[in-house]
Amino acid sequence: PFEFDYKTYLSNRQIHYMSFIDSTSFAETTAPSPLSLWWRTGLYVKQYILNNLKNSGLTQEAYAISAALLTGYDHDINSSVMEAFSHSGTLHVLSVSGLHTGLIYVVLSFLFDLIDRKKNYKMGKFIFITCGLWFFALITGFSAPVLRAVIMFNLLGFGKIFFRNDFRNQINILLVSAFMLLFQDPYLLTDIGFQLSYFALFGILFFQPVFMNVWQPEKKYQVFVWQSVTASFAATLTTLPLTLFYFKQFPFWFFITNLLVVPATFGVLILALLVVLKINKVALIINAIIKFLIYFIGLFNVPLVGFIDNIHFQLWDALLLSLFIIGISMAVNYRSYKQLVFSFTVLIFWQINGLCISYFLKNENIFSVYHLKKQYAYSIKNKQVVQLSKLKTPDYNFHVKPHVNSFNYPVLKESAFNYVKYKDKCFLILNKKNRMPFCNYNEVSTLIISDNFDLRPRHLNNFAHLKTIVSDGSNNPYVIKHLAELCSKFDLVFYDTKTKGAYLETL
Repeated sequence: PFEFDYKTYLSNRQIHYMSFIDSTSFAETTAPSPLSLWWRTGLYVKQYILNNLKNSGLTQEAYAISAALLTGYDHDINSSVMEAFSHSGTLHVLSVSGLHTGLIYVVLSFLFDLIDRKKNYKMGKFIFITCGLWFFALITGFSAPVLRAVIMFNLLGFGKIFFRNDFRNQINILLVSAFMLLFQDPYLLTDIGFQLSYFALFGILFFQPVFMNVWQPEKKYQVFVWQSVTASFAATLTTLPLTLFYFKQFPFWFFITNLLVVPATFGVLILALLVVLKINKVALIINAIIKFLIYFIGLFNVPLVGFIDNIHFQLWDALLLSLFIIGISMAVNYRSYKQLVFSFTVLIFWQINGLCISYFLKNENIFSVYHLKKQYAYSIKNKQVVQLSKLKTPDYNFHVKPHVNSFNYPVLKESAFNYVKYKDKCFLILNKKNRMPFCNYNEVSTLIISDNFDLRPRHLNNFAHLKTIVSDGSNNPYVIKHLAELCSKFDLVFYDTKTKGAYLETL
């Protein structure tokens, strides 16, 4: 329940089937097209950058983060480091996005200005930056946020040369770039990175000027700090419904962490470019910066102090929060009393609905058998307390945690159990190799078979009131087939979590 739907995720990328074949089982049928040559060039350059970074004296963590900043290759980043960045609200710096494209834009603009000090060759600068940005997009695999940023910078650069450039034009350019990308691939609309990047930049363009007018600092360092803080708040405001819906967490100190992490990663990006150019002495500086960054964000990686986790936030909540934000924005912008009343009406309705759902969830008792590949996992929810069988962290986070989050902050306890009785319902879990536990078999109404337990007809003769047999993901196909045949023979209901999903029984 509430688990990430990987099948739909692949379907939105036009992937409907998977096949595993040997490397000698396929061959190219046509000559490489010009487009594939571009792709190969991009892959070659990307591999060249990764090799130079790897052989430069960088630590493993420094190499992984530098590779993510330059090429978007983030597979070598430690999961604990990734989690710390996420909890501090700075995970966006590790995924190639518009932020990195903007940094590349600044570097290219600075390099060209060194040659053209009098700024006489505006078209030449535009062509130079355009080629550089598209090459950067090539080596990052044409990700949606990078494409959005590159197209935007191209249109902005074109507008600076031939047209006036103001706030309204920037919003229009943002929407035109979205139209161009969706015209090429409409399914990008379902991409989380695409959604977050556009909502974040819209927030910066629309709300940051409003926040900046609240205070007009005089000193340059105050202007820099205030711009960074307002940009963080503006982007967070417009992406809040999405981040709560997708990630179920919220970092409290995002405006402080971004104030330091974003400039630091910009420095790492520049230094990493020098490393690619074989200036390996700067690797020591990168190592020191990355070590400090990991220590710094670790200070905010504390539950309830640095961030709040396990937020049950559904699509309905995201829509109502979005309506509230839009209503408040319009009320402030147009000084509209009606919009203000509408906003608080939405807020009150949202909170009452949430309280009703929370009350129902807190008073619900439920027994669950989850589907994990080659593993078993069960839980018993008794109002505020949830008993969980022991799980490895990655499996728990992916398969079980989304369902536990829906229980509205229960008390979690890990314990091994194989017998559950509640009023007229009794569950027996058989997960020990062919060993039947000692219990009152006459009370058992549901059997859960795990870990390839060899259930035989003679075993079933002991259960007078047995109605259902459940097979979880720890059983192999032969055992599942055998259980289905037994259920057919003894007129029992057979439930296979592999084909039907998790087994949930309300108590």
